[in-house]
Amino acid sequence: MTRDAHGNDYDVTADLTPEGRVEWERMVAGEVYEDSHPEIERKRAEAKRLFVAYNRTDYEDVERRRELMEQLFASVGEDVFIEPNFRCEMGRNITIGSHAYINFDCVMLDNAPITIGDYVWIAPMVGLFATNHALDFEERKAGACQAKPIVIEDGVWLGGHVTVLGGVTIGRGSVIGAGSVVTKDIPAGVVAVGNPARVIRPITEADRTGFLERIAARDAARNE
Repeated sequence: MTRDAHGNDYDVTADLTPEGRVEWERMVAGEVYEDSHPEIERKRAEAKRLFVAYNRTDYEDVERRRELMEQLFASVGEDVFIEPNFRCEMGRNITIGSHAYINFDCVMLDNAPITIGDYVWIAPMVGLFATNHALDFEERKAGACQAKPIVIEDGVWLGGHVTVLGGVTIGRGSVIGAGSVVTKDIPAGVVAVGNPARVIRPITEADRTGFLERIAARDAARNE
């Protein structure tokens, strides 16, 4: 069972046949599944209709955008903004926390669960790719795939053109430099860059610019 944005339980496999349910359950459990199964394809088409509709909405149509997000994702928090052209695989395997910002041309292949925390910032052209085709050619052309979860913890910033692969967790508050390919877990509170991404240093008090103090002083002056 999954819980929607209103806290209600629902079964995303309720409209699948027993055979289709087997492939879906194998998919989200990280087992090899048939990616080309007709019912997996149907779920993919349902997600596509929703994200295409979302990408066509006007910025000011806040209620419609929210409605579509709640239909597309497993769960979505408050104050979430997604720029066009957002694309995903299934949608229902994506959980987004509150105050998240997802910039232009993000792609999420959520055949396994993708979990995005609060205050996560995702720069343009980022890819979160939870799934992977089989290495063997005969299996691959027959539709064999395997997916692993992705977890992006609170306060993470993914730079432009970052790619995150399945099975990866990025720890709270970390920053991934532009163009990086994240193939292994990244701990909390660090800067990581490269292909494959490697930790280059921690984020420390020395990285503070004095911005918060300046804003606080400005706001105090306004109230005098």
